[in-house]
Amino acid sequence: MRNVVSITIISLFLGACASNDTVQIADKSPIEYKDLSLKEQKQLVKEYWVVEKRQEPKYPISAARKGLSGCVDLIVGINKNGKTSGYKVKESYPEGVFDDHAAASLKNWKWSATEVNIDKTPVLTSIQLDFVVSGAKNAKEAKTKCGWNYKV
Repeated sequence: MRNVVSITIISLFLGACASNDTVQIADKSPIEYKDLSLKEQKQLVKEYWVVEKRQEPKYPISAARKGLSGCVDLIVGINKNGKTSGYKVKESYPEGVFDDHAAASLKNWKWSATEVNIDKTPVLTSIQLDFVVSGAKNAKEAKTKCGWNYKV
């Protein structure tokens, strides 16, 4: 009886290994992005893509309780379908506090190609999301670090 169980388990294991060797992997060609992520190129994105749907990030409860304001500057990929295809945190203040909430909101953004962008050229751009709470303990430093020119 033990031999039958052992042979069955070994057969299933070998069968699973064999089937993994024959799985076809879809062509995952790298996307060729036009890099417009530098600060001075930020306005050029509007020549390619216009924000159709924007979702504001949720303010983390822990940051609100601590009275923190801040920002997250992300490099974002916009693919041929006008959706976020990935991101990288370029800078954030305070570091790590708002990152996840900023990234989560970007997943729901949608862009439309402009009339000039007939080929729907994928681009990399920089997007800064701000998190401001009234009476923030770090208001002065946040304003400096995030480059805000409005009163906090």
